[in-house]
Amino acid sequence: MSRADQARVTKEASAELIAKFPKVASLPRDSRGLPVPANVGRDPVNGRPVFATSDLNKEIDLLCDGKCAVTGTKFDTDDVWFISTPDLALYPFGLCLDAPVCGEAKDFSLQVCPYFSLKNYQALSSEQKDAMSRNRQGVDPIKEFVQPTKFAAVRVRGFQVQPTASGMRYLPSRRYTRVEFWKERSCEQVAEGAELDLLLNENFQIADGIFQKVKWPDWAHASFNGNLNGLWPWNIPGARDILLQAAREALAK
Repeated sequence: MSRADQARVTKEASAELIAKFPKVASLPRDSRGLPVPANVGRDPVNGRPVFATSDLNKEIDLLCDGKCAVTGTKFDTDDVWFISTPDLALYPFGLCLDAPVCGEAKDFSLQVCPYFSLKNYQALSSEQKDAMSRNRQGVDPIKEFVQPTKFAAVRVRGFQVQPTASGMRYLPSRRYTRVEFWKERSCEQVAEGAELDLLLNENFQIADGIFQKVKWPDWAHASFNGNLNGLWPWNIPGARDILLQAAREALAK
């Protein structure tokens, strides 16, 4: 699908659905009438929103205020989601590339266009998967853009933030409370309770088969063992200054 076709489909879907999502409906609109996410970047010349980018300072401000990256509204900690792909969501060395969103923003994005919430999303390449057992440094964006055909939305119990030269990265507690698999604007599968426990344990065993868990770095263990449960960046004293400084240092490398 061309960019023009994708924009047309997004606008049509948005117009049909937006009335059902009051937080999204209250966002400012661009010249086409599309809602503008809270963390979106803007053209420095004309000030127009650039949906494919996020503003780093806005992203950190929203995060440290405990607000959704899309709607800009306060989080309920029982309703914090990441939109990812199945591999990055379930793989112990995967990092989420985009900021957390509320349930309403998640539903709107996945029914209209995932890239409303995802600014630079890329799936794992086969090279990254192979490299996991070699470098164990965490999976980061690949050089070539890959447009996923399937998405995973995960409701988290907590997460930690890792600024990098490529932008903010997020390590979720993979003791999720709910996982949804989406394709072509439809939710195909939901996992909760015992079914979700089985799904997570299966992926844990797969990862252990690729690279023995006794050799995993501490942060990979933390993503699976529950140590990140209850960790919300907005509750950390001085989080904004810490993240801004870490982001500056990462960009300077």
